[in-house]
Amino acid sequence: MMRSLSCEIAAQIFTDRATTERRRVRLTRCGLHLSLRQYALLFCASLVFTGCVVPPQTTPPVPLPAEIARQQRIERAQSNLVEGLRLYEAGTYQESLKNLLIALDSGVLTVPQQLHARKHLAFIQCVNNRELICKEEFEKAFALDPNFELTPAEVGHPTWGPLFRLVKAEIELKKAGKSLPPAPAPKLPTPGEKMIAEAARAYDDADYNKAIKLFQDAIKELPPIDEKIKSHKFIAFSYCLTNRMSLCRAEFEKILSIDPAYELQAAEAGHPSWGPSFRAVKAKLKQPPPPAKK
Repeated sequence: MMRSLSCEIAAQIFTDRATTERRRVRLTRCGLHLSLRQYALLFCASLVFTGCVVPPQTTPPVPLPAEIARQQRIERAQSNLVEGLRLYEAGTYQESLKNLLIALDSGVLTVPQQLHARKHLAFIQCVNNRELICKEEFEKAFALDPNFELTPAEVGHPTWGPLFRLVKAEIELKKAGKSLPPAPAPKLPTPGEKMIAEAARAYDDADYNKAIKLFQDAIKELPPIDEKIKSHKFIAFSYCLTNRMSLCRAEFEKILSIDPAYELQAAEAGHPSWGPSFRAVKAKLKQPPPPAKK
C-alpha cells in the first residue's frame, strides 16, 4: 500500500517536469512509447525493486594498541624536550641535561628536534668543562646532518665556539680525503684564559655581576686583542642586561677605541637590550667633531 502511494506521488511529481518529458521523448525515439504518467510510474517501480542505495555508515578505525603507545611516547618525548630547553634557558643545567637525554632516548624525535637537543647538550657539557663530551655531542649532531650549523652568535661563543669549529674542520678534512694534522702538544691555559672561561660560565648562568668582575680581571692580564674586545663586549652585555646603560655604552666606546671598524655579529646587533646602545655609540663616534672656536 505504502509503495503504491509513493509511486502515485512520484508519478504526480514527474508529470509536471520538463526533464521527464525530454527523457520520455528519447525513449519514444528508441521505439518505446510511454506517456508521462507511464514513464513516472516506470521510474517509481525501478526504485521499488532496487530500493534506495544508502552507503553503509563507516566508523573511524580504532587505533591499534601499538599506535597508541607510539603516540604517547612522542608526546612524552616532546614534553621532555620542551622542558629541557626551558630549564637550559633558566640556567638549571643538570635538570636540563636529564630531560634532553630522556627525550633523545625515546627514539621518536624528528631530526631537527634531535639536532636542537644535541646542540644544547654540547653547550651544557662545555659550560661544565667537559670538553671531550661536548665535542662528542657536536660530532653526533654532524652525523645526523652533515650541514649542521650554529647561529653566528653561538659560533662566536668563547666556551663552545672553538670546539664546534674544530669538529667542523675535522669533518671537512675527512670529506676531502685529507688526514688530520697531528694533535698539538697540550697547552696550559694562561691565568687570563682561565678567567675568561670562568667569566663566560658566570655570564651563561646569568650571574652578570660576577661575570663583569671576572672579565675585568681577565683584561688586567693583558690577553690578546680579540680576547680583550670579547671581554669588553660581554661586560657591555652584562651592564645592559642589568639596566646600567651608561656603563654599557662606555664598554662599547672602549671596544671602538681599540677597533673603530668593529661590528657586532648579526644576531647580537639585533638584541633589544644592547643593540640600540651599540648603534648609538657607533653613530656618535662617526659624527664629525665640532668646529674649533675662533
